[in-house]
Amino acid sequence: MPTSSTDATSTDPAPPAAYQASLTARLADWARQVTYAGIPEHTLEAARSQIISNLAAVRASMSHPVGRSVIAAFGPPLQDDPSRSAYVLAALATVLDFDEVAYSGHVSAGSVNVAVAEALSGRLDGKALLAAVVTANECAARITAATILSPFFRGQTNTHCHLASAAVARLHARGAPPEEWTAALGLALGILAVPLHHGVVTSDVKAFSAAAPVRLALDSCDAAEHGLAGPPMVLEHEEGLLAQLSAVPVPETVLSRLGQRWHTDTLTYKRFPGSAYLHAAFDCAESLHRRLGAVDPDRVRRIVVDGSLLTWQMQRKVAPALKGTGTSVSAATLSVGYGIAALLMTGSFGAADLLPEALGDKARWTLADKVTVEHDMALTVRMAQATSPLGEALREAGERALEWPELKRWTGADAPALLASLGASEETFEKATMAIGARVRLEMSDGSAVTEECEAFTGSAGARTRRSHRSLVRRKFLATGGGEEALSGLELLDRLDSEETARVLRKAVEA
Repeated sequence: MPTSSTDATSTDPAPPAAYQASLTARLADWARQVTYAGIPEHTLEAARSQIISNLAAVRASMSHPVGRSVIAAFGPPLQDDPSRSAYVLAALATVLDFDEVAYSGHVSAGSVNVAVAEALSGRLDGKALLAAVVTANECAARITAATILSPFFRGQTNTHCHLASAAVARLHARGAPPEEWTAALGLALGILAVPLHHGVVTSDVKAFSAAAPVRLALDSCDAAEHGLAGPPMVLEHEEGLLAQLSAVPVPETVLSRLGQRWHTDTLTYKRFPGSAYLHAAFDCAESLHRRLGAVDPDRVRRIVVDGSLLTWQMQRKVAPALKGTGTSVSAATLSVGYGIAALLMTGSFGAADLLPEALGDKARWTLADKVTVEHDMALTVRMAQATSPLGEALREAGERALEWPELKRWTGADAPALLASLGASEETFEKATMAIGARVRLEMSDGSAVTEECEAFTGSAGARTRRSHRSLVRRKFLATGGGEEALSGLELLDRLDSEETARVLRKAVEA
Protein backbone atom coordinates (compact mmCIF):
# COMPACT_ATOMS: atom_id res chain seq x y z
CA MET A 1 0.00 0.00 0.00
CA PRO A 2 1.80 3.15 -1.19
CA THR A 3 2.36 6.03 1.18
CA SER A 4 4.52 8.25 -0.98
CA SER A 5 4.86 9.50 -4.51
CA THR A 6 8.14 7.69 -5.04
CA ASP A 7 6.63 4.21 -5.19
CA ALA A 8 7.51 2.37 -8.37
CA THR A 9 4.95 1.89 -11.13
CA SER A 10 2.81 -1.15 -10.41
CA THR A 11 4.13 -4.46 -11.72
CA ASP A 12 0.90 -6.35 -11.03
CA PRO A 13 -0.03 -8.87 -13.72
CA ALA A 14 -2.31 -7.59 -16.46
CA PRO A 15 -6.03 -8.25 -16.01
CA PRO A 16 -7.91 -10.70 -18.26
CA ALA A 17 -8.33 -9.72 -21.91
CA ALA A 18 -12.06 -9.04 -21.46
CA TYR A 19 -11.22 -6.29 -19.00
CA GLN A 20 -8.41 -4.81 -21.11
CA ALA A 21 -10.85 -4.20 -23.97
CA SER A 22 -13.13 -1.87 -22.04
CA LEU A 23 -12.88 1.90 -21.76
CA THR A 24 -12.81 1.59 -17.99
CA ALA A 25 -9.87 -0.81 -17.99
CA ARG A 26 -7.87 1.27 -20.47
CA LEU A 27 -8.48 4.44 -18.48
CA ALA A 28 -7.58 2.63 -15.28
CA ASP A 29 -4.39 1.24 -16.80
CA TRP A 30 -3.23 4.79 -17.44
CA ALA A 31 -4.53 6.24 -14.17
CA ARG A 32 -2.92 3.73 -11.83
CA GLN A 33 0.51 4.56 -13.28
CA VAL A 34 0.27 8.34 -12.89
CA THR A 35 2.90 9.71 -10.51
CA TYR A 36 3.70 13.16 -9.21
CA ALA A 37 6.81 13.27 -11.40
CA GLY A 38 4.74 12.70 -14.53
CA ILE A 39 2.38 15.63 -13.96
CA PRO A 40 3.28 19.08 -15.36
CA GLU A 41 4.18 21.69 -12.78
CA HIS A 42 1.42 24.10 -13.85
CA THR A 43 -1.11 21.28 -13.41
CA LEU A 44 0.22 20.56 -9.92
CA GLU A 45 -0.08 24.27 -9.11
CA ALA A 46 -3.73 24.18 -10.15
CA ALA A 47 -4.31 21.14 -7.93
CA ARG A 48 -2.69 22.81 -4.93
CA SER A 49 -5.07 25.72 -5.33
CA GLN A 50 -7.94 23.28 -5.79
CA ILE A 51 -7.20 21.65 -2.43
CA ILE A 52 -6.99 25.02 -0.68
CA SER A 53 -10.20 26.26 -2.29
CA ASN A 54 -12.05 23.03 -1.43
CA LEU A 55 -10.97 23.17 2.21
CA ALA A 56 -12.11 26.80 2.34
CA ALA A 57 -15.54 25.64 1.13
CA VAL A 58 -15.55 22.99 3.88
CA ARG A 59 -14.73 25.64 6.45
CA ALA A 60 -17.46 27.96 5.18
CA SER A 61 -20.10 25.25 5.59
CA MET A 62 -18.95 24.26 9.08
CA SER A 63 -20.26 27.58 10.42
CA HIS A 64 -23.61 27.26 8.63
CA PRO A 65 -26.67 25.60 10.22
CA VAL A 66 -26.90 23.02 7.43
CA GLY A 67 -23.23 22.17 7.84
CA ARG A 68 -23.60 21.95 11.60
CA SER A 69 -26.52 19.57 11.11
CA VAL A 70 -24.41 17.38 8.83
CA ILE A 71 -21.72 17.22 11.50
CA ALA A 72 -24.27 16.50 14.24
CA ALA A 73 -25.66 13.61 12.17
CA PHE A 74 -22.45 12.08 10.82
CA GLY A 75 -19.61 13.38 12.95
CA PRO A 76 -16.80 15.87 12.29
CA PRO A 77 -15.01 16.09 8.94
CA LEU A 78 -11.84 14.60 10.43
CA GLN A 79 -12.42 11.02 11.56
CA ASP A 80 -10.39 7.83 11.88
CA ASP A 81 -12.59 6.10 9.30
CA PRO A 82 -11.55 7.60 5.93
CA SER A 83 -14.87 6.67 4.31
CA ARG A 84 -16.84 8.49 6.98
CA SER A 85 -14.48 11.45 6.85
CA ALA A 86 -14.72 11.70 3.05
CA TYR A 87 -18.52 11.56 3.27
CA VAL A 88 -18.71 14.50 5.68
CA LEU A 89 -16.04 16.49 3.81
CA ALA A 90 -17.89 16.03 0.52
CA ALA A 91 -21.18 17.19 2.04
CA LEU A 92 -19.57 20.26 3.57
CA ALA A 93 -17.64 21.15 0.42
CA THR A 94 -20.73 21.23 -1.78
CA VAL A 95 -23.71 22.23 0.37
CA LEU A 96 -23.24 25.97 -0.32
CA ASP A 97 -22.19 25.43 -3.97
CA PHE A 98 -18.79 26.91 -3.13
CA ASP A 99 -16.75 24.15 -4.78
CA GLU A 100 -14.59 24.23 -7.90
CA VAL A 101 -15.63 23.26 -11.42
CA ALA A 102 -13.63 21.97 -14.36
CA TYR A 103 -14.19 20.88 -17.91
CA SER A 104 -16.10 18.87 -17.13
CA GLY A 105 -17.83 18.69 -13.78
CA HIS A 106 -17.61 19.33 -10.05
CA VAL A 107 -14.57 17.10 -9.64
CA SER A 108 -13.39 18.19 -6.17
CA ALA A 109 -16.20 16.59 -4.17
CA GLY A 110 -14.67 13.18 -4.73
CA SER A 111 -11.10 13.79 -5.81
CA VAL A 112 -9.97 16.22 -3.10
CA ASN A 113 -12.07 15.04 -0.19
CA VAL A 114 -11.34 11.34 -0.63
CA ALA A 115 -7.61 11.99 -1.12
CA VAL A 116 -7.58 14.23 1.95
CA ALA A 117 -9.35 11.56 4.00
CA GLU A 118 -6.77 8.99 2.90
CA ALA A 119 -3.92 11.37 3.74
CA LEU A 120 -5.36 12.06 7.21
CA SER A 121 -4.71 8.43 8.08
CA GLY A 122 -1.04 8.84 7.20
CA ARG A 123 -1.23 6.98 3.87
CA LEU A 124 0.08 9.75 1.64
CA ASP A 125 2.84 12.30 1.57
CA GLY A 126 2.13 15.65 -0.09
CA LYS A 127 3.27 14.56 -3.52
CA ALA A 128 1.17 11.40 -3.45
CA LEU A 129 -1.84 13.43 -2.28
CA LEU A 130 -1.49 15.78 -5.24
CA ALA A 131 -1.02 12.86 -7.65
CA ALA A 132 -4.19 11.18 -6.36
CA VAL A 133 -6.20 14.40 -6.73
CA VAL A 134 -5.00 15.08 -10.26
CA THR A 135 -5.58 11.48 -11.36
CA ALA A 136 -9.10 11.49 -9.95
CA ASN A 137 -9.81 14.85 -11.63
CA GLU A 138 -8.68 13.50 -14.97
CA CYS A 139 -10.76 10.32 -14.90
CA ALA A 140 -13.93 11.95 -13.57
CA ALA A 141 -13.75 14.93 -15.94
CA ARG A 142 -13.25 12.68 -18.96
CA ILE A 143 -16.19 10.44 -18.08
CA THR A 144 -18.39 13.46 -17.44
CA ALA A 145 -17.29 15.16 -20.66
CA ALA A 146 -18.29 12.02 -22.58
CA THR A 147 -21.87 12.48 -21.33
CA ILE A 148 -22.25 16.26 -21.29
CA LEU A 149 -24.42 16.51 -24.41
CA SER A 150 -27.42 15.44 -22.41
CA PRO A 151 -30.67 16.95 -21.10
CA PHE A 152 -29.41 20.29 -19.91
CA PHE A 153 -26.50 20.47 -17.50
CA ARG A 154 -26.99 18.82 -14.15
CA GLY A 155 -24.09 20.55 -12.38
CA GLN A 156 -23.49 19.14 -8.92
CA THR A 157 -26.22 16.56 -9.51
CA ASN A 158 -24.05 14.84 -12.14
CA THR A 159 -23.48 12.04 -9.65
CA HIS A 160 -21.35 9.95 -12.01
CA CYS A 161 -18.67 12.64 -11.71
CA HIS A 162 -18.60 12.17 -7.93
CA LEU A 163 -18.67 8.38 -8.25
CA ALA A 164 -15.71 8.32 -10.62
CA SER A 165 -13.60 10.91 -8.81
CA ALA A 166 -14.08 9.29 -5.41
CA ALA A 167 -13.34 5.78 -6.64
CA VAL A 168 -10.20 6.82 -8.53
CA ALA A 169 -8.89 8.90 -5.62
CA ARG A 170 -9.09 5.91 -3.29
CA LEU A 171 -7.79 3.38 -5.81
CA HIS A 172 -4.80 5.57 -6.65
CA ALA A 173 -4.09 6.43 -3.02
CA ARG A 174 -4.08 2.76 -2.06
CA GLY A 175 -2.18 1.45 -5.06
CA ALA A 176 -4.96 -0.95 -6.02
CA PRO A 177 -4.19 -3.66 -8.63
CA PRO A 178 -5.72 -3.44 -12.14
CA GLU A 179 -8.62 -5.80 -11.60
CA GLU A 180 -9.79 -3.83 -8.57
CA TRP A 181 -9.86 -0.61 -10.59
CA THR A 182 -12.18 -2.03 -13.23
CA ALA A 183 -14.36 -3.83 -10.72
CA ALA A 184 -14.67 -0.81 -8.40
CA LEU A 185 -15.48 1.63 -11.21
CA GLY A 186 -17.98 -0.83 -12.64
CA LEU A 187 -19.68 -1.28 -9.28
CA ALA A 188 -19.71 2.45 -8.56
CA LEU A 189 -21.00 3.54 -11.96
CA GLY A 190 -23.46 0.65 -12.14
CA ILE A 191 -25.79 2.37 -9.67
CA LEU A 192 -26.58 6.02 -10.35
CA ALA A 193 -28.29 8.02 -7.64
CA VAL A 194 -30.06 10.88 -9.44
CA PRO A 195 -31.12 13.80 -7.21
CA LEU A 196 -34.52 15.27 -7.99
CA HIS A 197 -34.39 18.93 -8.95
CA HIS A 198 -37.48 19.61 -6.83
CA GLY A 199 -35.78 18.07 -3.81
CA VAL A 200 -32.55 19.99 -4.34
CA VAL A 201 -34.16 23.43 -4.57
CA THR A 202 -36.79 23.04 -1.85
CA SER A 203 -34.83 21.26 0.90
CA ASP A 204 -31.39 20.17 2.08
CA VAL A 205 -31.04 17.35 -0.45
CA LYS A 206 -28.04 19.19 -1.93
CA ALA A 207 -26.04 18.18 1.15
CA PHE A 208 -26.21 14.58 -0.08
CA SER A 209 -25.93 15.14 -3.84
CA ALA A 210 -22.17 14.58 -3.72
CA ALA A 211 -21.71 12.89 -0.35
CA ALA A 212 -23.99 9.93 -1.13
CA PRO A 213 -22.24 8.97 -4.39
CA VAL A 214 -18.84 9.49 -2.75
CA ARG A 215 -19.76 6.96 -0.08
CA LEU A 216 -21.19 4.57 -2.66
CA ALA A 217 -17.95 4.77 -4.64
CA LEU A 218 -15.85 4.05 -1.57
CA ASP A 219 -18.04 1.08 -0.69
CA SER A 220 -17.51 -0.13 -4.25
CA CYS A 221 -13.74 0.06 -3.79
CA ASP A 222 -13.99 -1.99 -0.60
CA ALA A 223 -16.23 -4.51 -2.36
CA ALA A 224 -13.84 -4.83 -5.28
CA GLU A 225 -10.93 -5.38 -2.89
CA HIS A 226 -12.79 -8.41 -1.52
CA GLY A 227 -13.68 -9.94 -4.86
CA LEU A 228 -16.99 -8.44 -5.95
CA ALA A 229 -17.14 -7.85 -9.70
CA GLY A 230 -18.43 -4.85 -11.60
CA PRO A 231 -19.44 -4.71 -15.27
CA PRO A 232 -16.21 -4.16 -17.24
CA MET A 233 -18.00 -2.28 -20.05
CA VAL A 234 -20.04 -0.06 -17.76
CA LEU A 235 -19.30 3.02 -19.87
CA GLU A 236 -19.62 2.03 -23.52
CA HIS A 237 -22.11 -0.85 -23.45
CA GLU A 238 -25.34 -0.18 -25.37
CA GLU A 239 -27.10 -0.16 -22.00
CA GLY A 240 -24.16 1.44 -20.19
CA LEU A 241 -23.65 4.81 -18.55
CA LEU A 242 -22.95 6.86 -21.68
CA ALA A 243 -26.04 5.57 -23.46
CA GLN A 244 -28.26 6.06 -20.43
CA LEU A 245 -27.14 9.61 -19.64
CA SER A 246 -26.33 11.28 -22.93
CA ALA A 247 -28.33 12.15 -26.02
CA VAL A 248 -25.03 12.24 -27.92
CA PRO A 249 -22.38 10.09 -26.21
CA VAL A 250 -18.76 10.94 -27.08
CA PRO A 251 -16.89 7.84 -25.82
CA GLU A 252 -13.54 8.77 -27.36
CA THR A 253 -13.31 11.66 -24.88
CA VAL A 254 -12.59 9.15 -22.10
CA LEU A 255 -9.17 8.25 -23.52
CA SER A 256 -8.33 11.27 -25.67
CA ARG A 257 -4.78 12.60 -25.23
CA LEU A 258 -4.10 10.88 -21.92
CA GLY A 259 -1.03 12.40 -20.30
CA GLN A 260 -1.06 15.27 -22.79
CA ARG A 261 -4.30 17.12 -22.08
CA TRP A 262 -4.83 17.66 -18.35
CA HIS A 263 -8.38 18.55 -17.34
CA THR A 264 -7.07 19.90 -14.03
CA ASP A 265 -5.77 22.84 -16.08
CA THR A 266 -9.39 23.85 -16.76
CA LEU A 267 -10.27 24.45 -13.10
CA THR A 268 -12.40 27.44 -12.12
CA TYR A 269 -12.20 28.70 -8.53
CA LYS A 270 -15.22 30.39 -6.98
CA ARG A 271 -15.04 33.63 -5.01
CA PHE A 272 -18.75 33.43 -4.19
CA PRO A 273 -21.02 30.56 -3.20
CA GLY A 274 -23.52 29.62 -5.88
CA SER A 275 -23.55 28.23 -9.40
CA ALA A 276 -20.69 29.30 -11.65
CA TYR A 277 -23.32 30.27 -14.24
CA LEU A 278 -24.20 33.26 -12.04
CA HIS A 279 -20.77 34.59 -11.13
CA ALA A 280 -20.30 36.99 -14.03
CA ALA A 281 -23.48 38.78 -12.96
CA PHE A 282 -22.17 38.76 -9.39
CA ASP A 283 -18.92 40.39 -10.54
CA CYS A 284 -20.98 43.10 -12.25
CA ALA A 285 -23.03 43.71 -9.10
CA GLU A 286 -19.86 43.94 -7.02
CA SER A 287 -18.50 46.57 -9.42
CA LEU A 288 -21.76 48.51 -9.28
CA HIS A 289 -21.60 48.58 -5.49
CA ARG A 290 -18.07 49.99 -5.67
CA ARG A 291 -19.34 52.73 -7.98
CA LEU A 292 -22.59 53.55 -6.20
CA GLY A 293 -22.18 52.44 -2.60
CA ALA A 294 -25.01 50.64 -0.81
CA VAL A 295 -28.04 50.47 -3.09
CA ASP A 296 -31.45 51.26 -1.57
CA PRO A 297 -34.03 48.75 -2.94
CA ASP A 298 -36.74 51.42 -2.83
CA ARG A 299 -34.78 53.55 -5.31
CA VAL A 300 -34.47 50.76 -7.88
CA ARG A 301 -37.06 50.30 -10.63
CA ARG A 302 -35.61 47.11 -12.09
CA ILE A 303 -32.37 45.23 -12.75
CA VAL A 304 -31.84 43.56 -16.12
CA VAL A 305 -29.27 40.79 -16.47
CA ASP A 306 -28.25 39.90 -20.01
CA GLY A 307 -26.71 36.45 -19.79
CA SER A 308 -25.74 33.41 -21.76
CA LEU A 309 -28.07 30.47 -22.15
CA LEU A 310 -26.64 28.93 -18.97
CA THR A 311 -27.52 31.90 -16.76
CA TRP A 312 -30.95 32.23 -18.36
CA GLN A 313 -31.69 28.52 -18.01
CA MET A 314 -30.58 28.48 -14.39
CA GLN A 315 -32.91 31.33 -13.47
CA ARG A 316 -35.82 29.63 -15.23
CA LYS A 317 -35.19 26.37 -13.38
CA VAL A 318 -34.92 27.87 -9.91
CA ALA A 319 -37.62 30.55 -10.20
CA PRO A 320 -40.54 28.36 -8.98
CA ALA A 321 -38.59 27.59 -5.78
CA LEU A 322 -37.88 31.22 -4.88
CA LYS A 323 -40.24 32.05 -2.02
CA GLY A 324 -38.77 35.27 -0.68
CA THR A 325 -37.84 34.93 2.98
CA GLY A 326 -39.01 31.30 2.82
CA THR A 327 -36.45 30.35 0.15
CA SER A 328 -34.23 27.35 0.91
CA VAL A 329 -30.46 27.72 1.15
CA SER A 330 -29.99 25.57 -1.94
CA ALA A 331 -32.39 27.64 -4.05
CA ALA A 332 -30.64 30.82 -2.90
CA THR A 333 -27.30 29.49 -4.19
CA LEU A 334 -28.90 29.13 -7.63
CA SER A 335 -30.65 32.52 -7.63
CA VAL A 336 -28.95 35.26 -9.62
CA GLY A 337 -31.32 37.79 -8.09
CA TYR A 338 -30.52 37.03 -4.47
CA GLY A 339 -26.75 37.15 -5.01
CA ILE A 340 -27.02 40.41 -6.93
CA ALA A 341 -29.20 41.94 -4.20
CA ALA A 342 -26.70 41.00 -1.49
CA LEU A 343 -23.79 42.45 -3.48
CA LEU A 344 -25.57 45.69 -4.40
CA MET A 345 -26.67 46.29 -0.83
CA THR A 346 -23.56 45.18 1.08
CA GLY A 347 -20.72 44.75 -1.42
CA SER A 348 -20.20 41.10 -0.57
CA PHE A 349 -21.78 37.68 -0.98
CA GLY A 350 -20.48 34.81 1.10
CA ALA A 351 -21.50 32.03 3.44
CA ALA A 352 -22.88 34.56 5.94
CA ASP A 353 -25.36 35.74 3.31
CA LEU A 354 -26.88 32.25 3.30
CA LEU A 355 -27.56 32.23 7.03
CA PRO A 356 -31.23 32.30 8.13
CA GLU A 357 -31.08 35.92 9.27
CA ALA A 358 -29.73 37.06 5.88
CA LEU A 359 -32.20 34.96 3.91
CA GLY A 360 -34.94 36.39 6.10
CA ASP A 361 -34.12 39.99 5.12
CA LYS A 362 -37.20 41.25 3.28
CA ALA A 363 -35.30 44.16 1.74
CA ARG A 364 -32.95 41.78 -0.05
CA TRP A 365 -35.83 39.88 -1.57
CA THR A 366 -37.55 43.11 -2.53
CA LEU A 367 -34.47 43.95 -4.59
CA ALA A 368 -33.99 40.36 -5.82
CA ASP A 369 -37.56 40.33 -7.15
CA LYS A 370 -36.69 43.27 -9.40
CA VAL A 371 -34.08 41.20 -11.27
CA THR A 372 -35.00 39.79 -14.66
CA VAL A 373 -32.72 37.64 -16.82
CA GLU A 374 -32.70 37.90 -20.60
CA HIS A 375 -30.93 35.58 -22.99
CA ASP A 376 -28.18 37.25 -25.01
CA MET A 377 -27.22 35.11 -28.02
CA ALA A 378 -23.86 36.86 -28.44
CA LEU A 379 -22.92 35.90 -24.88
CA THR A 380 -24.06 32.33 -25.57
CA VAL A 381 -21.90 32.09 -28.68
CA ARG A 382 -18.90 33.43 -26.78
CA MET A 383 -19.57 30.93 -24.00
CA ALA A 384 -19.69 28.09 -26.53
CA GLN A 385 -16.44 29.18 -28.16
CA ALA A 386 -14.50 28.75 -24.89
CA THR A 387 -13.20 25.44 -23.59
CA SER A 388 -15.49 25.08 -20.60
CA PRO A 389 -18.19 24.19 -19.85
CA LEU A 390 -19.47 23.33 -23.34
CA GLY A 391 -17.22 24.36 -26.21
CA GLU A 392 -14.78 21.48 -26.11
CA ALA A 393 -17.61 18.97 -25.89
CA LEU A 394 -19.09 20.41 -29.10
CA ARG A 395 -15.70 20.33 -30.82
CA GLU A 396 -15.14 16.71 -29.91
CA ALA A 397 -18.63 15.67 -30.96
CA GLY A 398 -18.33 17.49 -34.28
CA GLU A 399 -21.31 16.94 -36.57
CA ARG A 400 -22.80 14.55 -34.01
CA ALA A 401 -23.59 17.62 -31.89
CA LEU A 402 -26.28 18.52 -34.43
CA GLU A 403 -28.24 15.58 -32.99
CA TRP A 404 -28.23 17.18 -29.52
CA PRO A 405 -31.76 18.52 -28.94
CA GLU A 406 -30.56 21.38 -26.75
CA LEU A 407 -28.31 22.74 -29.52
CA LYS A 408 -31.19 22.78 -31.98
CA ARG A 409 -33.44 24.40 -29.40
CA TRP A 410 -31.26 27.45 -28.79
CA THR A 411 -29.49 27.92 -32.11
CA GLY A 412 -31.97 26.55 -34.64
CA ALA A 413 -30.74 26.82 -38.20
CA ASP A 414 -27.55 28.54 -37.01
CA ALA A 415 -26.21 25.36 -35.36
CA PRO A 416 -23.96 24.24 -38.28
CA ALA A 417 -22.39 27.71 -38.50
CA LEU A 418 -21.76 27.80 -34.76
CA LEU A 419 -20.08 24.39 -34.84
CA ALA A 420 -17.92 25.43 -37.78
CA SER A 421 -16.77 28.54 -35.87
CA LEU A 422 -15.44 26.48 -32.97
CA GLY A 423 -12.47 25.05 -34.83
CA ALA A 424 -10.58 21.89 -33.96
CA SER A 425 -10.44 20.14 -30.60
CA GLU A 426 -7.75 21.49 -28.27
CA GLU A 427 -4.49 19.53 -28.19
CA THR A 428 -3.78 20.58 -24.60
CA PHE A 429 -5.65 22.54 -21.96
CA GLU A 430 -2.73 24.78 -21.08
CA LYS A 431 -4.69 27.72 -22.52
CA ALA A 432 -8.17 26.55 -21.51
CA THR A 433 -10.86 29.18 -21.07
CA MET A 434 -14.31 29.68 -19.62
CA ALA A 435 -16.29 32.64 -20.93
CA ILE A 436 -19.60 32.82 -19.09
CA GLY A 437 -20.24 36.53 -19.30
CA ALA A 438 -23.03 38.87 -18.24
CA ARG A 439 -24.25 42.44 -18.45
CA VAL A 440 -26.14 44.02 -15.54
CA ARG A 441 -28.18 47.19 -16.03
CA LEU A 442 -29.42 48.92 -12.90
CA GLU A 443 -32.40 51.16 -13.66
CA MET A 444 -33.31 53.64 -10.94
CA SER A 445 -36.72 55.07 -10.08
CA ASP A 446 -35.56 58.57 -11.10
CA GLY A 447 -34.96 57.39 -14.67
CA SER A 448 -31.18 57.10 -14.45
CA ALA A 449 -29.39 53.86 -15.28
CA VAL A 450 -25.93 52.37 -14.93
CA THR A 451 -24.47 49.28 -16.56
CA GLU A 452 -21.58 46.92 -15.89
CA GLU A 453 -20.38 44.12 -18.16
CA CYS A 454 -18.15 41.13 -17.48
CA GLU A 455 -16.85 38.88 -20.27
CA ALA A 456 -15.49 36.20 -17.91
CA PHE A 457 -15.81 36.22 -14.14
CA THR A 458 -12.88 36.35 -11.74
CA GLY A 459 -11.62 32.84 -11.02
CA SER A 460 -12.91 31.30 -14.25
CA ALA A 461 -10.48 29.29 -16.36
CA GLY A 462 -8.28 31.54 -18.48
CA ALA A 463 -5.01 33.44 -18.63
CA ARG A 464 -5.88 35.80 -15.76
CA THR A 465 -6.79 32.94 -13.42
CA ARG A 466 -3.64 31.00 -14.35
CA ARG A 467 -1.67 34.01 -13.13
CA SER A 468 -3.74 34.72 -10.01
CA HIS A 469 -5.34 31.51 -8.70
CA ARG A 470 -2.85 31.19 -5.85
CA SER A 471 -3.73 34.61 -4.43
CA LEU A 472 -7.44 34.07 -5.11
CA VAL A 473 -7.68 30.84 -3.11
CA ARG A 474 -5.41 32.27 -0.42
CA ARG A 475 -7.93 35.06 0.18
CA LYS A 476 -10.80 32.57 0.12
CA PHE A 477 -9.15 30.33 2.71
CA LEU A 478 -8.31 33.19 5.08
CA ALA A 479 -11.80 34.68 4.68
CA THR A 480 -13.33 31.43 5.96
CA GLY A 481 -11.21 31.55 9.14
CA GLY A 482 -8.29 29.44 8.01
CA GLY A 483 -4.93 30.23 9.59
CA GLU A 484 -1.72 31.45 7.96
CA GLU A 485 0.30 28.51 9.29
CA ALA A 486 -2.04 25.92 7.80
CA LEU A 487 -2.21 27.85 4.54
CA SER A 488 1.58 27.99 4.27
CA GLY A 489 1.70 24.24 4.76
CA LEU A 490 -0.90 23.62 2.06
CA GLU A 491 1.05 25.82 -0.34
CA LEU A 492 4.12 23.65 0.25
CA LEU A 493 2.43 20.24 0.19
CA ASP A 494 5.01 18.85 -2.20
CA ARG A 495 7.70 19.14 0.49
CA LEU A 496 5.78 17.35 3.26
CA ASP A 497 6.11 13.74 4.33
CA SER A 498 3.01 11.72 5.23
CA GLU A 499 3.03 12.75 8.90
CA GLU A 500 3.46 16.44 8.11
CA THR A 501 0.78 16.25 5.41
CA ALA A 502 -1.76 14.81 7.85
CA ARG A 503 -0.88 17.45 10.43
CA VAL A 504 -1.30 20.34 7.99
CA LEU A 505 -4.63 18.99 6.72
CA ARG A 506 -5.95 18.71 10.26
CA LYS A 507 -4.89 22.23 11.05
CA ALA A 508 -6.50 23.48 7.82
CA VAL A 509 -9.91 22.07 8.74
CA GLU A 510 -10.02 22.47 12.50
CA ALA A 511 -11.66 25.67 13.66
